[in-house]
Amino acid sequence: MRIAAAYRALPRPLQIFIAVDLLLLTVALGTEAICHRICPGFPYRSPLLNEHFPDLLSLRVRFQSLHTLTFFSSRISPPWMYPSAPAWLYFLVFLFRPYDLAVLLGFTVLSSLGAALLFGNSLVHSGAHRSAVALLLLVVWIGSFPLWFEMKQANTEILIWFLLAVGVWCFLKGKGFPAAVCFGIAGAMKLYPLAYLGLFLARKQYRQMLYAILTAALVTVSSLWLVYPHVLLSWRLSNQALAKFREVVMIKKLYPQTAFDHSLFALIKVALHPLPPPAVMHHLLDAYMAISVLGGLILFFVRIRKLPVCNQVLCLCVACILLPPTSFDYTLMHLYVPWALLALLAVQAKAFHKQFPGLIAAFICFAILFVPETEFIYHAHSYGGQIKALALLALFVIGLYYPFGPLDQENQAPARTI
Repeated sequence: MRIAAAYRALPRPLQIFIAVDLLLLTVALGTEAICHRICPGFPYRSPLLNEHFPDLLSLRVRFQSLHTLTFFSSRISPPWMYPSAPAWLYFLVFLFRPYDLAVLLGFTVLSSLGAALLFGNSLVHSGAHRSAVALLLLVVWIGSFPLWFEMKQANTEILIWFLLAVGVWCFLKGKGFPAAVCFGIAGAMKLYPLAYLGLFLARKQYRQMLYAILTAALVTVSSLWLVYPHVLLSWRLSNQALAKFREVVMIKKLYPQTAFDHSLFALIKVALHPLPPPAVMHHLLDAYMAISVLGGLILFFVRIRKLPVCNQVLCLCVACILLPPTSFDYTLMHLYVPWALLALLAVQAKAFHKQFPGLIAAFICFAILFVPETEFIYHAHSYGGQIKALALLALFVIGLYYPFGPLDQENQAPARTI
């Protein structure tokens, strides 16, 4: 009965979020149980039960050669196919060797729990009852496939998530320069977080933008020195590594990776039968990147910059994880920041008896994105990534069309829910 009362105390959008989340999670677990009996092999086996911690463990040997030319050697498997800046993240983690894996997983658990507790406290101060908040956080934690996938891979995306989450928090608190540092560092690691500079651009905070760009440049140059002390040669070898990633991953349709790739370009690749030859795919990728950048800029200046801050964070976040040519499921963790903002808005809107059109549709999309869909299999191929790509597209359109705020409080005190 307490659970039912806690559920009823939540705003309607969050009630529907929990219902859809638990329904999809039940389908996933039920399908997994059946497949375990009938066809236990991949792709009918949950990806969480397959190879564990590969993203960290596979790089241990390579990082023993950090700061030498051997770091770029093709004789060490797997090949280094990333820009130089992420080397800082792995360098910091490998400082704790042989406990590097425990440190990374521990940071993942503690940072996510800490964020959940801080967010839950904000919900309570906004008028939500503690039992309702506990139910909501429990459902999100149990069904958080992006977080579990991040831990299973032992990927350093959690560190980028932490930087961006702190950056958005600083921005909302009016601390522009600390936010710029966070966005700049994250943008050096992976280019897409620089989209968050749109928050400054929309408010004509040009000094903060410049601060973030200079931070990204400083991190990039220092990382080039970190991987190899001759910076210009390190730059050339890093570009060759990125070109290899483009050749090996971006222009190819790789199974089972497509099941975890929710990028728009992966959706296009899956739709192409057969896949064009590499020369054509290179041209297609160049055209896709140009259209994505140009289209994103047009949408920003025409629509996004005029929307409330919740919409801006939502749209920029979705663009960051949908538009890159490759985007695996652990990047979906970044959606928890706009989800939290909209959850706070839903609680405050209930307290002031106000409704925001589109909020329910947004939370349905969030539920789809947070729960595994790898069990949706056709002709022995999972299409979970493509389902999530469509949900991201829908969420982006919702963020563009429906303004989420500002909340007109009319000098009223929020009524605490029971």
